[in-house]
Parts: sequence; structure tokens; C-alpha cells
Amino acid sequence: MRIYIFDMDGTLTPARQPMTPDFTRRFLPWLKTRLAYLAAGSNYEKVTEQLPPVVISSFSGIYSSMGNVFHQKGQEIYRNEIVLKKELLQTLERFRRGTEYKGKLYGNYLELRPGMLNFSVLGRNCPFAERTKYNEWDAEHHEREQIVAELNKNFPEYEASVGGKISIDIVTKGGGKSQIARRVREMHPQHKIIFIGDRTEQGGNDYALAEALRAMDNTEVVQVNSPDDVLSYLEI
Repeated sequence: MRIYIFDMDGTLTPARQPMTPDFTRRFLPWLKTRLAYLAAGSNYEKVTEQLPPVVISSFSGIYSSMGNVFHQKGQEIYRNEIVLKKELLQTLERFRRGTEYKGKLYGNYLELRPGMLNFSVLGRNCPFAERTKYNEWDAEHHEREQIVAELNKNFPEYEASVGGKISIDIVTKGGGKSQIARRVREMHPQHKIIFIGDRTEQGGNDYALAEALRAMDNTEVVQVNSPDDVLSYLEI
């Protein structure tokens, strides 16, 4: 038997957008006959905004906030919390003030979630068009990659990674998506585990989970770039 783990943003849905009706129509019959888990960087509330209830209930479990919260059949099973050092928060404020991005900055640039902090120079309250604008600028200037490198160098007790289109995910060391690999393997010690995600490259917020699985036997990591790639891989 195969056990599947799916990222959400950029994998099952467009980034921070609902699952499309066409994707739902094709994916749901497949999901209902498999054992599969969701591994989302977003909090559980955002998962419920982006995925239809029938899709959520068809997963064997929902890991949200980088694996720091786990739900089964709508019930919260556990959650972790994070302790944020003042020096870390001061550093993030410095990055925000010192950005070379020339566009408008928006509010909600520090979003505390269970077990993690999501940081966005742009600010999560931005209009959708501004997300695209910043993402295109960042692809050229690599601001988020540079911030992640500096954070991981100066704050080794935390793990920072590029997340989604505009943000950076920060967790306690060992408190990122990599923990999902251990938890799923404990529940399914004999089965092959297949992880499908769009940010499995080094520095991406799927990388820790991908690497943790690669270190285990009987696993596979599938890199995709869109929900269409998921359908193609699953042949549905």
C-alpha cells in the first residue's frame, strides 16, 4: 500500500487560493480510495478556506502550521507552540525597514501561528495582484533567500525557509515539516510514503519534509509546479 502526503499551496491549490472546482471533481474520487495526509504551512483556518469540506474530510489527517497542528475528522489531536526571542523579532523588523522593494508595503507582516511565525516583508494584507508583483521582483532579487540564509546563520535554534509567494516560515529547530515524516512513518511503518510538493528544493518550505523522507527507506519525493502537475502524476 502507498501512503500519500500533499503540500497545499501551489500543489493542490493556486497559492492562497481555493481549490478549483475542476481539480476537486477530478481529485476527490481518487482521494476517497487512498490513504493521504495534507502537509500545509498555513494554519488550519486557512486550510478550511481553501479546501472544500468534502476534501478535508476525505484526508486521513490534516497537518497544518508546518506540522505543528494535527486534525483528524475535524478534531484537533495536538498542537505545538513557539517561543520567539526578542532579538529575532528585532531582526525581522530590520529586514522590513531595509527592503529594497519599491512597492507599497502592507500590514500583517508578522503572523503568529501555532508552532511557527510567518514573516512577509510585503505584508499578508496585500491585494492578490501585489503578491504577484512582489513574487516576480523577489525571483529576480532573491530577497527572501538572503533573509533565510541570514536567519539560519544567526539564529541556529530556529529554522527559516521560503514559503509560498511572499513569505518566510520560521519554526523552532526540528519543528518544521520534517516532523511530519516521522509521525506518518510511525503510523505506517511498512508502507511506501510518497510526498508531493512544489517547494522541495533547498530553501523551500517543503525541503525539510522532503529530506526527512529521503533519509528513510521506501519513500518517494515528487516535485510539482502546479495542481495540473499533480493530476498528471496521479494520472487522473
